[in-house]
Amino acid sequence: MRVSSTASKPLASPLLPYLNGGAWATSQRGHDQRLSPATLVLHSKGSEMTSRRLKIMHHQSDLVSYVGNWRLRMNQMNQILNVQPPVDIPQALVSLGDNTRDLSVMLSYLDGKLTILEETPLIAGQEIDYQAYSDARTFLKMCYLLVRILFNDVAGIIKYFYDENEPNSGATISFNDLLRNAEKGRLPKDLSTLLRRTIVQFPIMRGRRDDLEHYYESLLISFGQDEDGKTTVGHFSTKRRTAKQYEDIRQSFGSILCEYQNLIDNILDHFDTKFMDWYRFRPPRDSKIIAEGYAAIMLWWAHKYGNYRKDGIAVIEDN
Repeated sequence: MRVSSTASKPLASPLLPYLNGGAWATSQRGHDQRLSPATLVLHSKGSEMTSRRLKIMHHQSDLVSYVGNWRLRMNQMNQILNVQPPVDIPQALVSLGDNTRDLSVMLSYLDGKLTILEETPLIAGQEIDYQAYSDARTFLKMCYLLVRILFNDVAGIIKYFYDENEPNSGATISFNDLLRNAEKGRLPKDLSTLLRRTIVQFPIMRGRRDDLEHYYESLLISFGQDEDGKTTVGHFSTKRRTAKQYEDIRQSFGSILCEYQNLIDNILDHFDTKFMDWYRFRPPRDSKIIAEGYAAIMLWWAHKYGNYRKDGIAVIEDN
């Protein structure tokens, strides 16, 4: 299957959200600059290409934009006071922006390949699209690796602000070590409570990533039927470390993305309080944000398949 392209104006610079505090934008890389950020080409249906336009309206729930707005305000204040050089962009923030986009692209392609497999009737003698099967395995593996990196990026941002304002807090650049310190009481109480209240799926996802990276794991695609007789797609392993069991890909990965987004929401609430103590202001979060295409797909998967819910969110999906 060949991915078609849609005409669009040039995409924004990848550093734009860090420089001006605006919403996360897609960067120009290879052939992706030919794709409209508002349109995801998902799958072929017969001789026709089918696309889905995603648009999500929500209140500020993006850590990259939040920290970008903080940096903009800090530099404005420093310029007025003329007391210190401009605040640098935290490296963990750059990494979070890059990896968020990378995961969004992989997730959009995974979504398209799964759709092809789901539209194949589960009947005897029916051949599947083996290219879609192979591609889905690749994109699923990359999604597991990238979402694990995102959690470390978030840990790095937490550490950046605690190191600046509360040294020796126990914050680490490893999200796994951050959780371990929370369990052992080595973090500030409010941060420990936030992490223990939010995190459930991460240890399962971390184990799956470790299997892929360290234990020669291979994920295989499985097929089933729902109560309406429609084909469903899951994944399982033939290795000893991971149990042989059917897992719906959309629900499984959607639940991980739901937990990730809940973590971001809780960190933003936490930073609202801490930034008032640390900086005597907090970045604005009241305005509505419209995310489209690649910028919307992670939140869309969390909402549709992981049951992520938040007041004020609106999802628009046009086929």
